[in-house]
Amino acid sequence: MALTNTSTMAGGIGKTVGDAVIAFNHVNVMYPLVTVKQAARGSNSVQFGDWTKLTSSNVTAATEATTTTAVAITSTARTATVSEHVIAATVSDLVQMGSGDDIAGEGGSALGNAVAAKLDSDVTTLGQSFSQTQSAAGTALALSHVFGSMRLLRAASAPFPYSLVLSPRQVWGPKGIIGLLHNAASATSDQSKPVAVMGNKGDEALAAGWVGSIGGFDVYWSDQINENVGSGGDAAGFAMSKGALGVGVGAEGLFRIRAERDEMLRATNYVATGFWGEIEIKDTFGVYILTDVS
Repeated sequence: MALTNTSTMAGGIGKTVGDAVIAFNHVNVMYPLVTVKQAARGSNSVQFGDWTKLTSSNVTAATEATTTTAVAITSTARTATVSEHVIAATVSDLVQMGSGDDIAGEGGSALGNAVAAKLDSDVTTLGQSFSQTQSAAGTALALSHVFGSMRLLRAASAPFPYSLVLSPRQVWGPKGIIGLLHNAASATSDQSKPVAVMGNKGDEALAAGWVGSIGGFDVYWSDQINENVGSGGDAAGFAMSKGALGVGVGAEGLFRIRAERDEMLRATNYVATGFWGEIEIKDTFGVYILTDVS
């Protein structure tokens, strides 16, 4: 088999590539929220600097014309090693000829979604490694966990913006953030209670089914977050500043799709590859929010 770009498949591969890229951009959640660096050509790794915080205690009152003591400014290199993340699909000529579907376009969407989901999965898994925590297994999400995360990030001097990344059940489940913003309506034979909402955010949740921000955090969700940590029905959400996590991108880019023609099989192989490595850069810039969603 050999890589080809013949006229018989040029239109198909173009459609597949386009739809794969669009799907990748639509599905991917974490890539815009983390620090990203591209590897230099000739290298398959990227280094991020974790600088030690200097505080007011490092500053001393000095006497005129006297020498002061220098402080050490230190940093730790955090290395993300780029690796391949691959998915391939084979489409036979008979399927292409006999299908009424847009095989190239739908195949591209499927490949793009899968690779983007893998990137989200890899990066959201790092959220479980933050040593700072709010909530714990068996505890339902509360607004105090959101503000507690804000307190920890501010204490670490983590720069804005802040992101609150939750699982679907941590957003829309009965113990999720939407449930914190309203009380359900009830009706009996002798009384009725309308839905009670918590100010503008409650109105936003009821109108849109979603809140874009809360407590100083931009809110995001990913279906790649584990919702059954330790088989206990707990979801592994987290809060973070952009400098908490890093993604190193391959020297030739994050995402690629190629076609390989197999005439003996009378089929075309589509191979989608993602090139990245993920790493925790600064632990104090993130907070693990493990909450019950059972």
